[in-house]
Amino acid sequence: MTFLPLEKGQLASVVTALEMTKQPDDKWLSQNATILDIDNNPYHLERWEDPKTDSYRDLFLKIGSPWLWFSRLELDDRALKALITHPEIEIYRLRDNDNHIAGMIELDFRKKGECEIVFFGLDTGYIGKKLGYPVMIHTLHKAWKSDINRVWLHSCSFDHPAALRFYQKHHFQPYQRMIEIHDDPRLIGLLPKEAAPHIPIID
Repeated sequence: MTFLPLEKGQLASVVTALEMTKQPDDKWLSQNATILDIDNNPYHLERWEDPKTDSYRDLFLKIGSPWLWFSRLELDDRALKALITHPEIEIYRLRDNDNHIAGMIELDFRKKGECEIVFFGLDTGYIGKKLGYPVMIHTLHKAWKSDINRVWLHSCSFDHPAALRFYQKHHFQPYQRMIEIHDDPRLIGLLPKEAAPHIPIID
């Protein structure tokens, strides 16, 4: 066994990439959508057209800070605006019946024939309410366009403990494992110090 010590202020996570190279059959999708169809519950998934950078950052922080999401926070306004308004990137917000945002999805179609589920997350207050499954079914419906032959995503060891198994239950197959090393975003001002308290800060 080999241990590789990190510099103080650094974090390392195990990243698992997963893919789906065949669209699930309609029967599987329809059965799962029928069992937990969010359209018949007090939630709806809406396309976020022309998001403003400040509003996007606020939602990104709300959904992602418990899991140390920080990649979008590294971008300046110009770079972020170009990305989130790109015609081949689709962003969705999940809202409850009181119009509160319960989650977000971001799909990237920029690579021909592929869709990357870049972000898929629920606000922590909505985790455990059986929303993940119907939201993923709707996500797959949106991801599998006529010219798509591969849908993929990645999960890391900072994500919810059930995330990896959740994706596998939805027919995603792991195909690569990587180690990601980066500065702790809480120490460089991208995230508040209290974010992800289950991951200790070592400075």
